[in-house]
Amino acid sequence: MLEALLRLLDGERPEEIVWTADITYWIAGQQKAGSAKAEWETEEGYLQLHNELGILPYYYYEKFWAAEPWYDGPIEVIDEKEGDESTRRFRTPVGELVERSIYSSVSCSLGITKHFVESERDLDILLYILQHRRLEPANLGDWSDRSEMWKAYDGLPCIGLPRSPLASLFVEWAGVENATYLIMDCPDKVAEIFRLMEEQEGPVIEAVCMLAPPLVHFADNLTSDNFTSLYDDYMAGTHKRRVERLHAAGVKCAVHLDGTVRGLLPKLVRSGFDAIEALTPKPAGDLEMEEILDLADSDTLILWGGVPGVMFAPPYTWEQMKAHVQRLIACWGDRPFIMGVADQVPPDGDIEFCHKIAELVSS
Repeated sequence: MLEALLRLLDGERPEEIVWTADITYWIAGQQKAGSAKAEWETEEGYLQLHNELGILPYYYYEKFWAAEPWYDGPIEVIDEKEGDESTRRFRTPVGELVERSIYSSVSCSLGITKHFVESERDLDILLYILQHRRLEPANLGDWSDRSEMWKAYDGLPCIGLPRSPLASLFVEWAGVENATYLIMDCPDKVAEIFRLMEEQEGPVIEAVCMLAPPLVHFADNLTSDNFTSLYDDYMAGTHKRRVERLHAAGVKCAVHLDGTVRGLLPKLVRSGFDAIEALTPKPAGDLEMEEILDLADSDTLILWGGVPGVMFAPPYTWEQMKAHVQRLIACWGDRPFIMGVADQVPPDGDIEFCHKIAELVSS
């Protein structure tokens, strides 16, 4: 399937359908339950599991991020943990930012209970932190060697760019509600924060361009219900500038959009992305797969996704999943298309569905 993926990225139409799935969440559930195999914790063991399941290896978060933050001056980063609760502190001469989160053993996921930035005062401290931060390239030096290993398993290791400024403020610092109020109440301060964030991406983007992998991922965790009304003013420009620079280096660009699709899909197409990944149709998303096809309105855009993660778990059955996949192939199969899970197989999902889908795709 790797050859078919590379041909897709080159603008060709391979006969073989590429089938990939992010199984890291499922593996985390098996580890929590004590049923995971030890070899899955190694990179090669992880790749071998993909081969056994018939899916193209792509997602791997141990070496995903292409950037690493470094702080100068008197900034101290402190991590604390007590039971299932975690705390991270940024201590600075102008004040302290604190984030608290709690791990849920039921969902095998982490939830933030307090964000770093919840007020204008916190925003001032964030600005100070960013003024003393730089981003340096990470996980790129051995990417070429790793990609050769991945070829043996018919896979391509993903590269995740730092989140765009708006997504960073939403996901990493303030949360959606706090960030939205701060954008409205403190526009000049937020504008300066966004300027610094994008400026700091420069060395990372240049390093990726020098490496020139076939594909990079914009890991902005987009969903239309949170980002649509802010996209044109606060994200489109960053996306277009990044895409233009990467395209000039021969690098294709995918962006992550799952959950609700309607508002953002046409905007992302206009920003020049080559692929939009984790597209989630009903029964989990807001659109039927036929509506997604019509809304994309592009003969060259790669539609990536189509298989909702929720359908791997009860109450859905294999017969329902089979019917969904067959309909998806009929709907999207004659256009640029990567069949993928939108966006992860859950911990309680039936992993055998991956192998069964692989058999359907190849039949």
